[in-house]
Amino acid sequence: MKLIPVLDLLYKQVVQGIGGQRDIYQPITDSVIVSTAEPLHVLESFYENLALAEFYIADLNQIQWKQESDEKALQNLEIIRKLSENKKFNILLDGGCQTLTDVKQQLALGINSAVLGTETMKSIQFLDEVTAEIDPEKVILSIDLKGGKLLASSQQLQQTTPLELVKHAENLGFQAIIVLELEKVGSQKGPLNDTLLEIAQNVSSIPVYTGGGVRSIEDIEILQENNISGALIATAFHKGKISRKELDKFFHK
Repeated sequence: MKLIPVLDLLYKQVVQGIGGQRDIYQPITDSVIVSTAEPLHVLESFYENLALAEFYIADLNQIQWKQESDEKALQNLEIIRKLSENKKFNILLDGGCQTLTDVKQQLALGINSAVLGTETMKSIQFLDEVTAEIDPEKVILSIDLKGGKLLASSQQLQQTTPLELVKHAENLGFQAIIVLELEKVGSQKGPLNDTLLEIAQNVSSIPVYTGGGVRSIEDIEILQENNISGALIATAFHKGKISRKELDKFFHK
């Protein structure tokens, strides 16, 4: 079971995700883990305080503005490059990839894995294009949900079920699947949802991770019991709902 801290990056700072409402995201405050929203300090604090070294980074500038404004979209790239230079960290990056070139540019930053999110993908064939030239072990498919519905700008993807997308990625040998429910981000409402459970019950050859709503170590145990291999977590860590002592006990039971 992997527990992966989340960093939502917006204009070079780590912000607090709340239900996918990105227009109200603000730099993190009142965290028991870290006293600043500066990204490297956040990573170092998670590593030192919780002994966690794998991180999911959502580059919200690229996800939101890749097609509209280079000035806005490129704000976080140098920071991500610097974070990736520290090889004690393993970084999964969702940078709003829409083309094969986007994926190559993300990996060239030095990250470990590129996350391909349905929110920004243009077609299911995109997965084939990527794995034709890039090791599928370097890519992760993110099933982005909002209120239980697939979040996708592509009409083709809107007509495709999450499970169909996941089975396609599984057949291509992707590193992992993420099921990310944006409405649950920062909500502390619990991580389970019908789409997540359906995918976890029907995928066997690659790990399934989830994001959104994790409240406690008990939630993590429930996820593990339901064949889910990892959880993306931010709020529960920052609020001290999951402690180092609990993590040590969980990983060494």
